[in-house]
Amino acid sequence: MTHFRAPLTFPGAMTQVAGLIGYPAAAKIAGRAERTVYSWAHPTSKTVPPVDQALAFDAAWREAGGVGAPFLDAFAFQLGLVIERQDACARALVADVGNVSRETGEAIAAALSLTNTNASPLDAHRAFAEVTQAAGAIDALQQRVASFLPSGAGPDAGSTGVTR
Repeated sequence: MTHFRAPLTFPGAMTQVAGLIGYPAAAKIAGRAERTVYSWAHPTSKTVPPVDQALAFDAAWREAGGVGAPFLDAFAFQLGLVIERQDACARALVADVGNVSRETGEAIAAALSLTNTNASPLDAHRAFAEVTQAAGAIDALQQRVASFLPSGAGPDAGSTGVTR
């Protein structure tokens, strides 16, 4: 059965290299059994070649006439995804902080309006709604901040803010 290997992944890079130089040659470069190289090329593999072997595979790829560097390209792409996720999470944190600032400011203003001698029941309802919205915004910020906690310290702990 043929397995789909996503481009710019380490299994895809291994498949690409082994497809050009052959699995026996790749195994020789790695100093590993052929089945290990096949495992690295499998899309569900949890292991990848060490950096020095990935470098050797890219060099062998180029020596055999390949263009680019499959492992370097996959690494650069994967790094870009991680950085983009981290940036997206930091932007989401900033947005949540801004939302809390706005909502709490509106809640405080509405609550203070109740100190006027002519405050109406409608003013009280508005203040209650504003405080409720502020509480919701703070809850959302709490969840966002919790995603930055180290492992074992909250929901999604250990993710350092990276969204999945």
